[in-house]
Amino acid sequence: MNNHSNDRKKLATNSLFLIYAYYKKVFFPKLLQDPSILNQDKDKIKALLAKPWNPYVRRRTGLTEKSKILKDSTLFKQNAGWSPNSNMAQKYVHYFDNESSGSLLETYGSIPKNSDSSPGVDLLSPKLCPNCNEGNTADAKFCARCRMVLTYDAYNETVEEKTEKDKEVQVLKEQVSSMQSAQKEILELLKDPDKLLAG
Repeated sequence: MNNHSNDRKKLATNSLFLIYAYYKKVFFPKLLQDPSILNQDKDKIKALLAKPWNPYVRRRTGLTEKSKILKDSTLFKQNAGWSPNSNMAQKYVHYFDNESSGSLLETYGSIPKNSDSSPGVDLLSPKLCPNCNEGNTADAKFCARCRMVLTYDAYNETVEEKTEKDKEVQVLKEQVSSMQSAQKEILELLKDPDKLLAG
């Protein structure tokens, strides 16, 4: 259906439902058959397909995400299109155990205020090693168990350390080589005492 005022096509009423149905029945099931997709990704897709699929679910998820940003209940209600006296916001706002911890960490300056990530999650949750699944502190650069690199900075440090060690080894090799040359010269002089006296 065309909108004659600006020549744009209007979204049909059932379009979103058709898009959701396509992704649930065609797109994601094809990914499950794709051998190039990792098994862990396939498990996530299966879990996703087990959940309810409709535009209303996305609205609920979106409003829950916005509730973490729009702390003022009036602004949140206005964004959702509810009246100021509506109690609908209570159904969408979900508080987890880390909100109070995050607020305290912000107050004490441990994490920056208004950070994009959920407050306190990174600092309070262990950093799992992708190699051995060991739980490490949030600021760990290397795994405590297997010494696997956990951050990009740690990787850079490791590369720099290796480069420095390679340079040191090269210098030592050159020094040993020059010492061996000097030793040969000394041995040659010792074999011929006349040369030693002449020198």
